[in-house]
Amino acid sequence: MKDSDQPSLGPEQGGRLGALATLAQRVLIVERVWPPLVFALAVVILFLAASWLGVWQFAPRSFRIAGVVLFAVACGIALAPLARLRRPAPRDVLARLDRDAGANHRPASSLADSLANDDGDPGTQAMWAAHRARLERAVDGIRVASPSPRMAERDPYAIRFGVALLAFAAAVAAGPETYGRLAAAFDWRSDEAIAAAAASRIDAWIDPPPYAGRPPVVIDFKTAAPQTLNIPEDSILVVRGDPSLVETRIEGAISPSDQKDEVPEKTRTEKRWTIHGVGKATILRSGAPVAVAILAVAPAGAPTIATTEEPRANISGSLTLSYHVDDRFGLAGARADFARPHDGAAPAPRTLAPPPQAALQLPPTANGVGDAKTTVDLSEHPWAGAKVTMTLSAVSISGKTGQSGPIEMTLPQRIFHNPLARALVEQRRALILDPDNAPKRVETALTGLAIAPELFDTPAKIYLGLKQANASLHDAKSDADLLDVAAMLWAMALQIEDGDASQAERDLRAAEQALREALQRGASDQEIRKLMDQLREAAKRFMSEMARNNQPDANAQDQNLQAQDLDKLLDQMEDKARNGSREDAQAMLDQMQEMFENMRSARDGEESPGEREMRKQIGELEKLLHDQQALRDDTFRSDQRDRTRKRAHNRAAPGQDDQQAQPDEDGSNAPDEGDNDADSSAKPDQDQADQDALPLDERQGALRDRLAELQRKLKSLGMKGEKGFDDAQGDMKEAEGDLSGDQGKPGKDGQGGKGKGGKGAAVDAQGRALEALREGAQGLGKQMQSQGQGQGRNGKGNYVARRTRPGEPPGDDPLGRGAEGDKGREDGPLKETAGAAERARRVMEELRRRLADPARPVDERDYLERLMKRD
Repeated sequence: MKDSDQPSLGPEQGGRLGALATLAQRVLIVERVWPPLVFALAVVILFLAASWLGVWQFAPRSFRIAGVVLFAVACGIALAPLARLRRPAPRDVLARLDRDAGANHRPASSLADSLANDDGDPGTQAMWAAHRARLERAVDGIRVASPSPRMAERDPYAIRFGVALLAFAAAVAAGPETYGRLAAAFDWRSDEAIAAAAASRIDAWIDPPPYAGRPPVVIDFKTAAPQTLNIPEDSILVVRGDPSLVETRIEGAISPSDQKDEVPEKTRTEKRWTIHGVGKATILRSGAPVAVAILAVAPAGAPTIATTEEPRANISGSLTLSYHVDDRFGLAGARADFARPHDGAAPAPRTLAPPPQAALQLPPTANGVGDAKTTVDLSEHPWAGAKVTMTLSAVSISGKTGQSGPIEMTLPQRIFHNPLARALVEQRRALILDPDNAPKRVETALTGLAIAPELFDTPAKIYLGLKQANASLHDAKSDADLLDVAAMLWAMALQIEDGDASQAERDLRAAEQALREALQRGASDQEIRKLMDQLREAAKRFMSEMARNNQPDANAQDQNLQAQDLDKLLDQMEDKARNGSREDAQAMLDQMQEMFENMRSARDGEESPGEREMRKQIGELEKLLHDQQALRDDTFRSDQRDRTRKRAHNRAAPGQDDQQAQPDEDGSNAPDEGDNDADSSAKPDQDQADQDALPLDERQGALRDRLAELQRKLKSLGMKGEKGFDDAQGDMKEAEGDLSGDQGKPGKDGQGGKGKGGKGAAVDAQGRALEALREGAQGLGKQMQSQGQGQGRNGKGNYVARRTRPGEPPGDDPLGRGAEGDKGREDGPLKETAGAAERARRVMEELRRRLADPARPVDERDYLERLMKRD
């Protein structure tokens, strides 16, 4: 056997070996062609990257030519190995097959061998046939591997991938100019020809105003036909070109603009026009029109602002404004302006102090439109207390201004309790608002206020101040002198009002003012927290002082409730301030200040014995309502337990449906210990606990007696009888009869009332009694208001039929309705919440809390579950 010097892979070697040889030959061709192509492609990509980076745009002509030639030569060098490419020889093909076979005896090359001494010996022929059969089986198992050009060995630093990444970044940077920058490499014209072409080019576009948020609009020069462009008002038309060749004709509401941009080409200039309205722009080159733009302008429009509620003056002297603002593009700011009411034909009267202005907060929306509310404090302004005309104005980001209609009102002012202080503030206001005519009247008023200081307890320093102010006013020669007198009058009013106040009261007012100013200027959370702590301490000291100086028969329970409500209000205020609801925090601050002002008024006034008795009876009425509600809850729970026991007994002893549940030892079926609702388990004192231990019918009779005694005392105080109280008496009596009949004993009057329906009927009667009591309380409140006994004291009335507290009283339902039933959602604590979503969250939390109480009856829990499942 001998090896052939050049094995043949012709048709005589067909079959499996021939197919494998053909495939291996193609793989070898790919492996030899691939590296030159990759390197040539890398050169091309590098040329594109250089072009897209703008290398050719500002390069001279010779540099562009040299660069293109250099890249062409590099590409030719990379492709040079392809010129020497030859078809793979059979020996190379067989060697590739032997390598892919993975055998040591070279099956593919051996199969191409021939027998050297073929002399016809049968043994030799048999051995040769067996040898070739074994080789053919080995060849059948050969699998040609995929091409492997070994690029990692030829390019170990992966420069080819770096070139591709550079080209991608350059393409992104070039953007729409990729073609122009690439074409610049083959622009081999002279610099003079390029400059002439650039000078003949025209660029024109329209820049919308920044507030519109729209991209520029490019004018098309492909056709001279008119093209309509929809653009916003105040857009800028820009035309750039050679002034000796380009001309622009403008028609309509378009004016030249002073704004200019730097033009890089020295042979080109740029002109700009501001578009105010509908117009037309015709661009001409060498006298011939090349573009006509019809400008359809959408006006920006003026913003609108209007009040949504009547301006509300707070007791602290601040003013709360609710308003709605709107604009097409958004708002930049809003404010409130005040002026003296006057006839438009006559000039405005002269004043010493400019009219007040107040910045308004914009809604917390992306463009500042919507509903908003602002509380401003102008209580110390010289115009405070004067009749003014208020106008709200809004400025849009487009620069347009819109105004609301004028609103006539009295500017709120700080409350002064001392009559002399009020008089001085009034004279100060008159002097500021009418400096031409008021000085003589003010001088006369100051002379009168200084008469007989010993009779009116005028302090010596205030008396001397009045004399000094009178003399300064008499000698005043200029407006500056009048302003000094006005400042003196204000200083004396503050000294009179605050000088007699206790240190606790002065600290409280200072803490209120500091917190108000911090909320208005948007102070940090840390500062707000510090000021809240100071206000909390000052409020506690003031409440303690009021408790010490109060009348001996003052209601201690009301004082405790006021302290609890104050803590709750302060907590809510701090939460609102930290969560960004500064406006709600200011409203709560006004509410707290109103509460303290009422307390100050009550302290300064003298309460008559009749007023004290009326207050006592109002408190008794509130307590009666609370006790009646608690009795109804106990009756309902007792009835539910009886029904549960009856069902359990019927299941244990069938056929005894008529047997009734036996009462407890006290005869009342009173609830077991721990079954009471959490809201009514806490009793105010031991007497109440003893009363709850009585049977239900006796408790109902005691409440009916208390109502009769309350009616008698109210009539003795001059109040008329209320039908609601009379109806409540009848309903209570019916409930008492139902309870006593259910327990098998007569009522308090020996007959047990007219009802005998059991505890279920008693619950209904007690519910009607509650409604009647509430109607009676409302009627009593109307009587007191008609007699001047509405809210507060000292001209504000004496008392109301229910407590008005800033926080939610214990026992209120989720909607803030108290035991009296006449305080709905808009009067309760949910009024201060963020909105409907917050109110819904509060209601759902309360429903979940009640549903989690295992002591509640099954029917009530089913009802709560149905409420929570409703959409």
